[in-house]
Amino acid sequence: MMYIIANGEELMDVVKRLKPGDCIEIESFASVAESGKDMLAMINAIGEKGADLVSHHEGVDTVSSKMLFVVGKELLQLDLQQQRKKQRTGIEKAKEEGKYKGRKPILVDESLFEEIVGLWKNGEITARQAMARLQLKSNTFYRRIKAWEAKIEERAKGGMANE
Repeated sequence: MMYIIANGEELMDVVKRLKPGDCIEIESFASVAESGKDMLAMINAIGEKGADLVSHHEGVDTVSSKMLFVVGKELLQLDLQQQRKKQRTGIEKAKEEGKYKGRKPILVDESLFEEIVGLWKNGEITARQAMARLQLKSNTFYRRIKAWEAKIEERAKGGMANE
């Protein structure tokens, strides 16, 4: 099916319905994309659907050459990598300056934690019930148990060394 598109909103609606072999015809990239990144995302989305793109102003025709899709995908990957690198650099700099400390730990009453974990270990309650009582998600619950067990093991080793 051939689609003739006039603006970006119309294009996004059409891209959702594309099937392999369909073709989108636009006057220019400027008429359907607000930025280069939007344009690359659009090209990538069309290519992933197995459809073709014709842009009259830029003289682009993916019916005869799929190279545009390959280049568009690679440029999006490059942009994503650069964005992540900038973020990583910013976080490292903030850590050095003492401004970035990460997420604050979730506070749990230690005696309550030990009591509920004891109930769980004895089979009196399920892990889900223990998590609900402590108001912890599963990853935090198991991470805390691992740290708590390591602490107990450390105490046991320390007690043996004193004997």
